[in-house]
Parts: sequence; C-alpha cells; structure tokens
Amino acid sequence: MDTNRKTFHTPDGTAIASAVVPDDFEIQALLDQSWQSETVPFTARIKASGRDGIILIADSKQIYHDVRNMVVKGLLAFVPMMVKNSYQSFIEPDTYLKQQAEEMFGYPLELVAKTELPSLMGANPDSALSLLQNEVERFSVLMELPCEIKDHLCESVLYRMEGKLANGKDAVVLAGMDYLGAEISYGGLYGGLNFDNMYLNATKEKLGSLLSKTVGTDLSQIGSSFSDMLKGKEKLTMDDLMHGGLIGKAMRKKKEDPTLESAPQVKEEPVKDESAGFGHRKTDQVTFGSYRRYYCVCLKENEAEATPLFLNFVRSIETDPSLLQAEGNTVNQKITQSRQIAAQNQNLAMQKQMQLQQMQRKTSQMIADNARHASDGLMDSWNKKMASDSRISQARSEAIRGVDVYQNSYGQNVDVSVSADHVYQNQYGDVYGVSGNAPDQETLNKLNWTELKK
Repeated sequence: MDTNRKTFHTPDGTAIASAVVPDDFEIQALLDQSWQSETVPFTARIKASGRDGIILIADSKQIYHDVRNMVVKGLLAFVPMMVKNSYQSFIEPDTYLKQQAEEMFGYPLELVAKTELPSLMGANPDSALSLLQNEVERFSVLMELPCEIKDHLCESVLYRMEGKLANGKDAVVLAGMDYLGAEISYGGLYGGLNFDNMYLNATKEKLGSLLSKTVGTDLSQIGSSFSDMLKGKEKLTMDDLMHGGLIGKAMRKKKEDPTLESAPQVKEEPVKDESAGFGHRKTDQVTFGSYRRYYCVCLKENEAEATPLFLNFVRSIETDPSLLQAEGNTVNQKITQSRQIAAQNQNLAMQKQMQLQQMQRKTSQMIADNARHASDGLMDSWNKKMASDSRISQARSEAIRGVDVYQNSYGQNVDVSVSADHVYQNQYGDVYGVSGNAPDQETLNKLNWTELKK
C-alpha cells in the first residue's frame, strides 16, 4: 500500500494535524475559530479524498455540558463570555455519534455494528482519563466552581453504518470517536451526589429536634408520611395550612394511624444507583463529548479497500503541537478576561452601591432639613400667635379694669387709672397719675419726679 505521512494545512497555511494517507489522495483542512464550548476555543476538520470516491475525515474536540444543579443553572446567565450552544441535555454516546455522522453524511444512517477503535487514545486509556480530568479542571477554574468527577466514561468505539446516496447507491459510513464523559459534583456547594436525599434527611432531623424541644414529640416517629410530604407526594390543602401546615398534617396522620407509633425506623442513606448507567444518575452536571471523531465514507462495493486506509488514518493522526499550544493559550486568556470582567463588574457594583448610599444620605439630609425648617416655621408661627394672643388678652384685661400699664425704672409693671394724663415716678419708686396739664419742669425737679411712658 503506497502511503506516507502528510501535514494538513488550512488555506492560510495554519498546520492542523498530520496523518498517514495514500499519496494520490487530495488533502485539505478547515479551522473554525468560534468557541464551541467553554474550554474549546476552536474546532478543526481534516479531510482526504481519493480514488473510487473514498473520503477520510477527522473532526477535533467537542465538549458539551448538561448542568442539572438548579442554583448553578440560574447563575449561568451571569457568566462572562458564556458559550450558550455548549449547554444541552445529555445524549447517549451511540446517539451522539450517529447524529454527528448523519450531519457529516447528509442523509439518514442505520447502525449496523460496533467494535473497538484502534486510535491512539483507544490504545492508551490512561491518556483518555487524563484528558478528561484536564477538561473538568479547566471548566472548574473558568467557572470558579469546585468540580469533582464522581464517575466517568472514556472509550474509543467504531460503528459501521449504512445509508443511501442521492443517486440511490448504497454507501457505508465507518464512524468512530474517542468519547469523553464525566459525572460531576460541585463539592463546595452540596457535597456531591444524591443531594435530594441528603437534604430531606437533614430537614427531618432539624425539624424533629425542634419539635421534640418545643412540644415533646419526636418527628422521626411520624415516619414515611413526613418524607412523602417533603418530597411532594402528598399535597397540602387550605385546611392543612389553617391547622399547622406540614407538621400539623403529619402529626394528625400519626394520631389517626396507630401503626405509625411502632413502625420500625430505617435511616435513609444516599444510594448510588449503579444500574442507572452513565449520564443518568443524580449529579450536579454531566460533561460529555469527544476528543476526536473519525469518518470513512465509501460505496458499499469499495468497503474492503477503504477499511484498511481508514484504520491507518485513525491510528496515525497527531494534532499539530502549535495548535495544541494555541488552544491552551486561548483558554487561559479567556480565564484571565473572565476574571477581569468579573472584577470590573464587582467594582462597578461597588461604585453603584456607594452612589446609592450617597444618594440615600443626601435624601435623608434633605428630609431632615425640610423637617427642621418646617418645625422652625411652625414654632415661629406659634410664638407669634402666642405673643399676639397675649397682647390682645392684656389689652382686654386693662380695658375691663380701667387702667393702663406702665413700667417703672425697676422693670416692674404698674397699673395706673386711665384718667391720668401723665404718670410720674419719684426717687423712692412711688408712681403717681396726674390728670390735666403736666406740672412745669421746675416743680418736677423739686419733687424729683420722672415721667413714665407706656
């Protein structure tokens, strides 16, 4: 077989990968520099087309995230530079590869057989796990989440599929992949798998302890009815809400059913469902995809010739080192940019908080000043009213008593008959009223009198 190793370059000269293909095959490479996933900054395809319509294709890494933790799911919208298309529900490995193959082939395909794929990763399972751990670690750093792999699936598989071309001829598609999958828990948030059961147990214990201290009842004696209500299997009616709510209903069930008193108590423990299979257990997130996918398309009559060419192609593919380095650098840059944006947003939020506090202080000061001005105005009006009332009252009193009020040199008020035309004070402080004309100044000087004014 006349073959050699060739390097696949994009039209602009970027080296993508090298692989062994026949000399007479035409080769090409494509590079899509849009982010496929949080940790996949670009995707690439290499293609070799040769005699008898045989086509060999290899696609680069592809990673998806199925986030099942509702808290984190709600926070994803606030993640800077989030790659939305990479978040989707888990797909079974065989279905995942079939979808990829049909997208590449352009027509429906039927799965016929499955076997092991003799790729570089398939020959070294430890390297597959190492790559998977690296992907999870990158995701953890980028999202700032403490991720832990609880279970994983790394396998290199090859499927034989059949389909028909537009001209009606039978075609064979050999589709293989180096599959990567991890069931992940956010240890720093909930402590891993089976959070639902752990939460229910903790809630029962806390409420049971509280109830036993307050009314002397051990909640654990209520048994499964309480668990059923916590899990939503039994609904609360309006009457239940009016008579003690969840605890009240559980206690009434206990009272109505005496068997609950003596029912043996079995402590619920988190159980890992081994029979559920990868991707179907209770977990915070499932990350899945492939390190590389491989395709061979040929007419059914040329399958015997195409198969060995395809297997050599698969075994020999090596990613260009410069591309691997560029991938790592780009992801690291995104992590740095993401943290910078987060820091900027945090600073902006702090500035807005400070501005809000300043506005609140100014508003409070304005309200206080307005209140003080209003209070001062009211007090001034009150004082003026009281002074006016006092003057009116005094004038009324003087009129009733037939006197006028004078103030002597000692600051005392002295009542004098209204009939007096002049009022005088002598050197002893005595006050006299005089009707008619005022005495002349010589007389006043002799008497040492001083005239007082109202």
